[in-house]
Amino acid sequence: MRNKLVIIVFSGFLLVFGLGYIFNPQREFSEMENHYLSIRPDFTWKSYLKGEFTTDFDSYTADQILGKDWFVKSNVALNRAVGISEINQVFIGKDGYLIQDYQKPGDQLQKNLEYIRAFAEENPDVPMTMLLAPNASEIYPEKLPALAETYSQETVIGQAEEVLSGSAEVVDPTKILKQHKTESIYYKTDHHWTTLGAYYAYEELCDNLSLKPVPYEQYNQTVLEPFYGSLYSKAPVFDQEADQVNLLTNPSGTYTVEYEEEARSSDTMYDMSYAERKDKYAVFFGGNYPVARIKSNGVNTEKVLIIKDSYANSLVPFLADQYREIHMLDLRYYHESVSEYIRENGIERVIFINNVDFISTDNNFLWL
Repeated sequence: MRNKLVIIVFSGFLLVFGLGYIFNPQREFSEMENHYLSIRPDFTWKSYLKGEFTTDFDSYTADQILGKDWFVKSNVALNRAVGISEINQVFIGKDGYLIQDYQKPGDQLQKNLEYIRAFAEENPDVPMTMLLAPNASEIYPEKLPALAETYSQETVIGQAEEVLSGSAEVVDPTKILKQHKTESIYYKTDHHWTTLGAYYAYEELCDNLSLKPVPYEQYNQTVLEPFYGSLYSKAPVFDQEADQVNLLTNPSGTYTVEYEEEARSSDTMYDMSYAERKDKYAVFFGGNYPVARIKSNGVNTEKVLIIKDSYANSLVPFLADQYREIHMLDLRYYHESVSEYIRENGIERVIFINNVDFISTDNNFLWL
């Protein structure tokens, strides 16, 4: 009798999920996981004999299984139930925080700092500043699960100060961020800082550059919610509290943003097409581009080049109220001579805006 029951249950399982593959519409994109899914491959004898069809079909069955989102969340819940608190390099922290792991960097950090130093020495007449943003693990160690350990990011920032001494001024916003840690300065579900966290870093940068920051209260605020960010995509928790994205707009500011690769321009730094999508952080400039230029009614006429990662996207809108012309380069996508770009565009100042994890691991600083 028991064997018959097992057979019936197993057959029912195969029937339900088999019919799911047949009748359930294929999804091209998983909002929860924030990536594109494999779709049903077309069969050809050539692809079958080369093994490509089997590989593609395996990916298809894994991505298109009925109830996949529920299974992914259930896997996270099962790991938590047996005491596993780190999933896909994301800690399931306290008070609803998902926190990106950060361990002692390898040789790439030193290489990147040396690339930056050489770049600064190649352009001695252009003052250079580097804002290094700590990640949430540095600001909220008390939110990490029991026994979780991460590497000190202040040590990394200290290393940057030592290597770049005399070449570039390093701005460390860690202190001001820790002073405001009771406020919402990092997302709970995403690896970025919030708009408020970016504002405090902007204040620290203004202090270093002898600029007067626009008061926070002067901005109009728009709230986008719910937001489930990149860390939630890696470790989706059933009862996860959603974040919100705050957009700040200076009512007296005017802007023109030019996206060179797409040959288009906009009068706003916010791409509201992302307001109803999962990846709401991409509302800042619509994501990352090789080259983007901002012209504004800022009071400072100095032409500034910002070499950036995505942490800069929520900070640069504040700088646009300071500088009349800002150029942004993302070395992940821009692989031409940056020194030549400086000369051709009359750049008078360079500001690096990167987070600690990025400068520790990214291998694109060689393009400087």
